[in-house]
Amino acid sequence: MLTRRFLLPLSAILLSTSMTVEAAPAAPVTLESVVKKVSAQQKATRSLTADFKQEKTHGLLAGSETSSGTFLFSAPNKVLWVYEKPRPVTMLIADGWLTTYYPSLAKAEKMEVKRFEDRIFKYLGAAGAIDELGKYFNFRFVNPKNEPFYRLELQPKTKTLARQVRQIRIWIDKSSYLTSQFEYVEGNGNSTRYEFSNIKVNAPVPASRFVLKLPANVKVEQMKLN
Repeated sequence: MLTRRFLLPLSAILLSTSMTVEAAPAAPVTLESVVKKVSAQQKATRSLTADFKQEKTHGLLAGSETSSGTFLFSAPNKVLWVYEKPRPVTMLIADGWLTTYYPSLAKAEKMEVKRFEDRIFKYLGAAGAIDELGKYFNFRFVNPKNEPFYRLELQPKTKTLARQVRQIRIWIDKSSYLTSQFEYVEGNGNSTRYEFSNIKVNAPVPASRFVLKLPANVKVEQMKLN
């Protein structure tokens, strides 16, 4: 659960926040045309930052849980998620390790992800991400005339995958080509939605932001990536 919860929104924001390209007015907008522009633009994306709000809804329970925080990326392979409210949690990928730190529990979990980094960070190249996801999902590209967003809907190709992920939706702003929202629905009906704001591409990000200094009393547990 931790790995999927982390990697799905990671792939979405890295795929879509680099869409800072100009659309040709006369050309029809298609999934292929967007991917082509993103593929060219992603090579120039060296860093990005964003604020996010996460809303989790449980299919069998009433109500939802909302969290918020910040996201940072620095090429080629450093990523930081900082959950600030309602409970602080930090997730950092750096130097081939994923570290998840729970300050309120004085606990941290570390997983070696170096051998998976190529797979994780290929989502910076939109063409690679589409090709990879296309193995497992059917795509539906929606361009509503009266809405300010394009929408990309992914449906699993197999029943086995559908038991884990029922649907993924990505909303892309038509004027900025940045992700506005991202949602995935699990097989059991639970859903998680992210809303991104204050996105900045290639703004300076100090290297110190990707150094996690744990207090001496924190218990570190090494985990295996499933």
